[in-house]
Amino acid sequence: MLSNKMKGAAVAVAGSLLIAVLGFSSAHATIVDDWNTVKAPAAPELKAVTVDSSDTALLLLDFNGAQNPAKGPCNSKTKPRCLASLPQVEKLMKAARSAGVPIVYSITANATPADIATVLAPKDGDAVVKSGANKFINTDLEKILAGKGIKTVIVTGTASEGAVLNTAAYAALKGMNVILPVDGMSSTDPYAEQYVAWHFANAPGASAKTTLTKIDDIKFEKSN
Repeated sequence: MLSNKMKGAAVAVAGSLLIAVLGFSSAHATIVDDWNTVKAPAAPELKAVTVDSSDTALLLLDFNGAQNPAKGPCNSKTKPRCLASLPQVEKLMKAARSAGVPIVYSITANATPADIATVLAPKDGDAVVKSGANKFINTDLEKILAGKGIKTVIVTGTASEGAVLNTAAYAALKGMNVILPVDGMSSTDPYAEQYVAWHFANAPGASAKTTLTKIDDIKFEKSN
């Protein structure tokens, strides 16, 4: 039989183990456990940017559905923030056209180019690709950009956490410079836009190639 001294030691060890286990569990709580305690970080810095119009392209991603919500995500039912972004994106598109910058559109699976928001309607010669969230996958987008000698892409569109995030990240990781105007990307929920902005300000690889900005702070200049 165990002596009282040995019993006491065993109880002490068991207690220590229990405390250690409980402490370990508390210290290694998941992000879901801590969800309501997480505070948003400070907003990233937005920078004015001048791009070389000779090697820059403007990507307008999934702005289809404005005329008919059944034809795409940019509509009053699911993404009214996309509709609200159209005047600014239109301004950017016109400035890009004036500077001779090529414009490339994307649409979702159930759409045609005619379903793109009227104010952003493509013109003859504009490339239009159709794909899922990453517009480089199963399309000629990479070939189109390479054929035009593009080194920088200005990425706009909806959803920010879908087409914008995946396409811009792919471009950055392939070595392209990415200009991301935060007033040109939209989603159903502002949180999605927030985390996409955070991603491109902080994510390894992508952040080094990305400039966060606003549409009014983008200038076009042709190199000599």
